[in-house]
Amino acid sequence: MAQSTDPSDPPPALHPTLEPSTRRMIAGDHSRLVASLPLPTPPSSSSSSSSKDRSRPSQHHFSTESKQFTGAALKKLATPSPDSVILPLGAGRPSPELFPWDCTSIKPSPSAEKNRFVLKDAVDYDLSSVLDYGYAEGSPQLLRFMREHVKIFHSPPYADWTTCLSSGSTSALEIALRIFCNRGDAVLTEHHTYPGFKEVAGLMGLAMHGVAMDTEGIRPDSLRTMLQNWDKKLHRTERPSVLYTIPSGQNPTGVTQTHKRKQEIYEVAEQFDLIIIEDDPYYFIQLETSTAATAPPSRDNVANGHIPTVSSSAETYFTKNLIPSYLSLDKSGRVVRLDSASKILAPGLRIGWVTANESVIDKFASYHEVCTAFPSGPSQLMVFNQLCENWGAHGFVNWLASLSMRYQKRRDILLQACQDHLPQDICTWDIPTRGMFVWIRVDLSSHPDLVSGTELTPLESSNIDGRIMTRAFENGVQVTNGSLFEAGTPFPSQNDQRAVFFRLTFAAATDKELVSGVQLFAKAVQDEFM
Repeated sequence: MAQSTDPSDPPPALHPTLEPSTRRMIAGDHSRLVASLPLPTPPSSSSSSSSKDRSRPSQHHFSTESKQFTGAALKKLATPSPDSVILPLGAGRPSPELFPWDCTSIKPSPSAEKNRFVLKDAVDYDLSSVLDYGYAEGSPQLLRFMREHVKIFHSPPYADWTTCLSSGSTSALEIALRIFCNRGDAVLTEHHTYPGFKEVAGLMGLAMHGVAMDTEGIRPDSLRTMLQNWDKKLHRTERPSVLYTIPSGQNPTGVTQTHKRKQEIYEVAEQFDLIIIEDDPYYFIQLETSTAATAPPSRDNVANGHIPTVSSSAETYFTKNLIPSYLSLDKSGRVVRLDSASKILAPGLRIGWVTANESVIDKFASYHEVCTAFPSGPSQLMVFNQLCENWGAHGFVNWLASLSMRYQKRRDILLQACQDHLPQDICTWDIPTRGMFVWIRVDLSSHPDLVSGTELTPLESSNIDGRIMTRAFENGVQVTNGSLFEAGTPFPSQNDQRAVFFRLTFAAATDKELVSGVQLFAKAVQDEFM
């Protein structure tokens, strides 16, 4: 019998168990057929035919840790389904219009000899090294820039400080906790803190203890009192030796620690021999720029590699207005500083940098070797090209100053919308001077569930902020409820049982969406009190 020449027939060499649709896809126009398939929604569902039997249950093999872990709660809230139309006032993710790239391209070369990418300053940064296994500490070329960057802005006051790259701040945070903590240890943080820290600490079996806060962040008196009065029998663990803090535009409250406040906390750390993990992704996002500043540059110019330009007075104001970091105060090498490109360049790069004493950075490199291995080579090249080749140190400062101006404009739009639409008899907020968050306090004193003279339980408060968040989402806006950020009962207790909190962000939404989103959130709050 003659062999069929129908192009839709699969080649005879293909495995006989392949389904007809898969065989046609391989034999025919693969790109067209794949493009016709629906996009998977997270978590990705199986693409196998429904005619197949499901796999056998494997949950009984799960570890105790994985049975209890369901993923990052904040990331789930920040990732609605692709087909939903929700105004993003809850996700702390920069808008794509704030990324300094339109596109990038690394074209394959026909030969290895041509596969070299020599940069303008004659630094031999060849493409083969970018695509090959890299250094655990990061590429020497990018590291050189980052170490100079740290020296310029922080100038650590001890000799043996150094910097390594990381695969983003979350990975660096996990490694830092692994370096300094054993399972069962206690760790300290702000009363409201980044959920990623809570989840990493929980996976490691660490006990979180929240320290009371005010409008300048962690209260030094509360921190000292907690450490002085630590009861090993009551807490079933030794006194904490690690403090995790977000000092600038704190996530979620938006508060910023002053220079004086950092000095006071550092003195407590010296007294009680604390390691300070300084997680500072919002350090360069200032929301109080010079009134003499020029308009921010157009995105097209920035994305095409042009050096951003702001007025010299705006640049001077920006640099002088930076608050000294914990790293810049650190004389004994007890600070581990985490920086990230996520908020000031683009989160998809997954590039950060860690600064600490040499012995700590050696440990970071060791952990990199057995987990992330090294930061993404192409991402490092993208960052290197932009910072070193296109901008330089001066251009980078200009970009940060111009980015701050753009965020300040967004913040002001959001704050004006809050002023115009939120019920001010029950909603209050402070004006953030750094970062991308506004922390809304909703007073429950007039709530119908609150009987005069009584207090709501934490569960009742959580139910209320959950209902408001759900109503807001149903209205079409995403906000984040404050209970998600609580790191246990603070010391001394500052549980505000007559209030609930919400985090709003001005990072991702457009100007128009910021106003509409606040209106929809306001309606959700008002409906709760009816």
